[in-house]
Amino acid sequence: MKLKISSFKEPKHTGSFTCVCWINTEDVFSCGDDHKLYKWNLINNECLLVTTFPEDVYPTDMHLFPKTNTVGNKQQHDVVLIAAADGKFHIVNHNGRIEKSVSAHQGACLVAQWSPDGAGLLTAGEDGFVKIWSRNGLLRSTVIQSDVPCYSSKWSPDSSAILYTKGDHLVIKSLNSNGKSTKWKAHEGVILCTAWNANNNCIVSGGEDGYSKIWDTFGQQISVSVKHDQPITSINWCPAGDMFAIGSYNLIRLCNDNGWSHCLDRPSTGSIYSIVFSSDGTQLAAACANGHILFAHIIDREFSWKNYVCRQISRKVVSIKDILSDQNDQLDYPDRVIQIALGFNHLVVATVKQCFIHKLTSWNTPVTFDLKESTMIILAERCLCVIERAGISVYSYMGRLLASPRVGSRPETIGRAAVSLGPDSLAVIDQTDRKVIYVFDLPTGLVVRSSTDSTTTKLTHKMTVSKVALSQIGPVNERQIALLDYNKDLYVVTVKDSKQKFFKLGSQVLSIMWSTDTELLVGLRASSVVAWCCPRAGQPDWLALTTVSKDISDLGRNPSIMSVEEGVVSVYRGNGSLLRVSLASFPEKLLKHVAANMWDAALQLCRTVEDETLWACLGVLAWQHNQLAAAEEAFAVIRQYHQVCYIQHLRNTIPEKL
Repeated sequence: MKLKISSFKEPKHTGSFTCVCWINTEDVFSCGDDHKLYKWNLINNECLLVTTFPEDVYPTDMHLFPKTNTVGNKQQHDVVLIAAADGKFHIVNHNGRIEKSVSAHQGACLVAQWSPDGAGLLTAGEDGFVKIWSRNGLLRSTVIQSDVPCYSSKWSPDSSAILYTKGDHLVIKSLNSNGKSTKWKAHEGVILCTAWNANNNCIVSGGEDGYSKIWDTFGQQISVSVKHDQPITSINWCPAGDMFAIGSYNLIRLCNDNGWSHCLDRPSTGSIYSIVFSSDGTQLAAACANGHILFAHIIDREFSWKNYVCRQISRKVVSIKDILSDQNDQLDYPDRVIQIALGFNHLVVATVKQCFIHKLTSWNTPVTFDLKESTMIILAERCLCVIERAGISVYSYMGRLLASPRVGSRPETIGRAAVSLGPDSLAVIDQTDRKVIYVFDLPTGLVVRSSTDSTTTKLTHKMTVSKVALSQIGPVNERQIALLDYNKDLYVVTVKDSKQKFFKLGSQVLSIMWSTDTELLVGLRASSVVAWCCPRAGQPDWLALTTVSKDISDLGRNPSIMSVEEGVVSVYRGNGSLLRVSLASFPEKLLKHVAANMWDAALQLCRTVEDETLWACLGVLAWQHNQLAAAEEAFAVIRQYHQVCYIQHLRNTIPEKL
């Protein structure tokens, strides 16, 4: 992955400029010390002077009114909030006319930010004050009074707290009357820039010490960058939360959400004062000290599935290759590509206006349908899920709309960890109460329901849930969901069970993923990969017998699972390198035999391999499927004699039923 950077030959701004923001995915506002507000169009490469501000207006920060589904109309969406060096903030309409000016601070007003819901705004200044205002510019409260300048302040994703800098410390201040503040030392120098992402709820900061660091909301450090030669002057998250960009003197770096670097560019621009991603997360704009504005497009994104590799090679071109047959092709699209998903024998590409569904057997004849501002695509065996700003939609691979479940007012803030798609179900964590999970049944054509069945199931966990994952095979009434909570404990529950019970499988689990072919659940711990071959076993001793673990060194911080195929687990280490671990190939084969009701083949596999874990899996599965002869042999091999005696007792007392 890398950035394709472009800029105009001659700068439009005279002198430095510090403010840039996206109006939509193709238009950008910029303003600087020359008092001019420009509008840039990336399609036509045009620059239009919108207005010239009064001579005493020196902008320091700029923020566009958030696009919400409930607040404001189209005109309000183009309202811009501008902070100025004279201590004022200005509310400016889309034509450049100043609607309102408010004196907010003694000294420069350094920060001006709309709240995520558009109901208010905050400002921070050189006087060390942080203030909250109504949407119309009326003072609501002075939240912070400090003796040092506040260089950066951000709203929390739910508008219930604010993050602000105080020298080399970061502070999260709750806006609830009984809420507590969290304060920690984050850098060895003054902190210049921060960002708080709604999807992963993580904070990234940059300071004069040359480091960028990622934090959780408790002040725990997730990662730290290498030391840069110059201070970090700008930083921002991609809306999806899977990457962020940092700017420094003649430097722009794109990083993964774990902190490791995708790419590094050194444009001759001086310090980069502001970096902003577009709403689709594929472009960024940067304000530079020499008056230039940089535009960058993210390319060279690579995706793989089995023997297929897909790579975006330019804004509108995607290449795909079959490694086994060496067949390859380039797919040209009429608009800019923003999302790519590869899996389940399909390649799905979303552009600015349309979605293209390619079969991997005939990728030159796609199925298409229209889209509006898609932010994520998730694939399953029989359907695909598209998350847009307007809502969530589930389609068949023929392009037919199957369902549009309602999950809240801001679907675009749903992160990849908070949603999971199965062959006939969709699970979403409730964004207002993250202890609640909603599972929606999907009309895929293969689901048979009675008139009393509910199409939505509500699961309530005792702790806040951080990740959900639906199993990918089996009938809908046996669908399992695995979840990780904030304590990093792993639980599994059968969705359609009349008495829903959360079974705890393990603790200190960092990442989870189901196999796409079987009910094999794989998880990562700090220094090992673990596979639960029979997650619905229930009994603790059976779980222990059917669990496979392999120690792995140097996984780093926050490793993640990329795929599970044929018992081979692909893991991204904390430093971004890819590791493949052969963990449970024989258990996967056994699970496939059981799913196909091939008990003789399952017995033959266990007799050939002679592995106790495999025999334990067979015993548990045979017991669950009432195959008592196979279960008796398996439990005898692993010396579970009490279970053997119980099976013999059943066979002797009620033989006619067995």
